[in-house]
Amino acid sequence: MAFPICDIDLLLNRAVLTFRGPHLERLVTDLYQVAGLRLAVATNGAVGTGPTIVMLHEGLGSITQWRDFPDQMHTATGLPVLTYDRAGYGRSDAGTSQYAADFLHREALETLPLVLERFDIDQPILIGHSDGASISLIAAASDSLDPLAVITIAAHIFVEHAGLDGVQTAKSNREQIVQGMSRHHDRPEIAFDRWSDIWLDPSFATFDIRQNLDRITCPLLVIQGEQDEYATPEMVHGVTQRVSHAVGKFIPDCGHIAHKDQPKLLIDIIRKFLLSTGLGINP
Repeated sequence: MAFPICDIDLLLNRAVLTFRGPHLERLVTDLYQVAGLRLAVATNGAVGTGPTIVMLHEGLGSITQWRDFPDQMHTATGLPVLTYDRAGYGRSDAGTSQYAADFLHREALETLPLVLERFDIDQPILIGHSDGASISLIAAASDSLDPLAVITIAAHIFVEHAGLDGVQTAKSNREQIVQGMSRHHDRPEIAFDRWSDIWLDPSFATFDIRQNLDRITCPLLVIQGEQDEYATPEMVHGVTQRVSHAVGKFIPDCGHIAHKDQPKLLIDIIRKFLLSTGLGINP
């Protein structure tokens, strides 16, 4: 997994990240108090003024690992975009050093609503990747949020062998992955161990949100790469079989990180979906 190189300069509550290499841009990320912790948040456009895209990163992800995808989404849809580092990721405060088996539910039902409240976002469009996609589904199926739409990329709806095999493979390459993560995370070792430990913990083996998916009433797009190394097609079919209005899409020549493998196709799929629901703009 390749990562862009970045220089970090923390000044007071502002983290200025300057990219070099394939993504020449300058991104300013502010730290905001949410639930007693400082979370790093980046915005494109005027968030909270109408429909706003809220992006939730993967289990080893961060704002910067989205690359320029948030900016491209803002340009393609005309909608404001908010991305944030969950506690313990990126430049956010550390939070807990170990996850409990309900960590995805707590992010969906406790932290995410507070983030939206902090930025006056009452018409969210959730775009989640991997763990962030699972959080988006849990939130949409609950009484905590009423999103305008949900778009998932490589969501996990239950624990399957393919996912566990992927985590085991990642764990066997821990040193290399942590080194790459150090360009994006203040505490890469803790972030990696917390993620891999809970996914391989027997207490998490019962994670399964399929029984609640039929409570999702908003437009729902479920995306997965055809070569996703962490999932089988059941992660898409398991949603579309339970949510009659859900749209499932498999992206060819694409692994777990679609915004890296097929960014243009991913953006086009999302843009067309949002247009079909009356959201976004024609380019």
